[in-house]
Amino acid sequence: MVYDMAMLLRLLFMSLAMVVCWAQDYRAKIQGSVTDSAGAALVGARVVLRNVGTAGEVVRICGPDGRYVFDFIESGQYSITVEAKGFKRFEQSAFTVQNRGDITIDAKLALGAVSESITVEASPVAVNFNSSSDSITVGRELIDQMPIRGRNPYNISTLDPTMNGGEAAENRPYHHAFANAVDAGGQTTNANDVQLDGVPLTSSYKTAYTPSMEAVGEVTIQKNAVDSEFGYSAGGIVILNMKSGTNRWGGSGYYHNRNPRFNAFGDPTVPRIEGGNELENRGTDLKMFGGTLGGPIVKNKLFFFSSYEQSSASMFSQESLS
Repeated sequence: MVYDMAMLLRLLFMSLAMVVCWAQDYRAKIQGSVTDSAGAALVGARVVLRNVGTAGEVVRICGPDGRYVFDFIESGQYSITVEAKGFKRFEQSAFTVQNRGDITIDAKLALGAVSESITVEASPVAVNFNSSSDSITVGRELIDQMPIRGRNPYNISTLDPTMNGGEAAENRPYHHAFANAVDAGGQTTNANDVQLDGVPLTSSYKTAYTPSMEAVGEVTIQKNAVDSEFGYSAGGIVILNMKSGTNRWGGSGYYHNRNPRFNAFGDPTVPRIEGGNELENRGTDLKMFGGTLGGPIVKNKLFFFSSYEQSSASMFSQESLS
């Protein structure tokens, strides 16, 4: 009987832990209202959210207050179409949804036939009214243009001026020994929460996995006043969101080489020997290459994305030539 009770308590604890994990969500929300030109709510209006990349669609029907909500939306490019009998169709063209975004799109429909449409091309303003958290999302466009030390995606968090990486910050590719050794606004070193597509990776100052920089789609950094779903964090949240496949084939290939022959002499206190090999004092010979590939397996239904990366680093031996 005691054994059965102990097993029951273990199962209950595991169930509660799973519920806590499910509450930590990196996905976004899109909401808004549908009204006529006079501002009256349009009950029964049909709102269609479409993923531009995968052609997946989700439908909502407006209730008595004319409002709609799309929860748990993956980051990417989307469009919205609103239809109501006796009114022109409203279309919000492609707009970007980021990690944990909260986008409001209010549609005001004009009288007319559904075959007529009003298209809004300006991107909606993403204002988060439902959280007091201070967060920054770094998209792929910025990641491609920024020099990231060691090409380690965890270093992207230090682009936030209030995130202090310190001397122990991770600066080697694939390495995750000190990925959690950042201070998010005050005394949170080794006590932050690091996630990959919503899955916690943190184990003290380490993390369980480091993806290739080329496979990361965007990074979200939160600090201090975080939501209750991250209650076990001391205040810093770093969420890596991976790229994914779409209906279009796409990929990339790259090669990086940091050759010490092009570096300045590093240590002025080391005696320089005329004709000697000074490469050892000019840094590491770092080579890195790889690529990504993504596309459809079954169009509009099943997709894939994969990445490969390899690196090598070597120090030149010191030699003297006479």
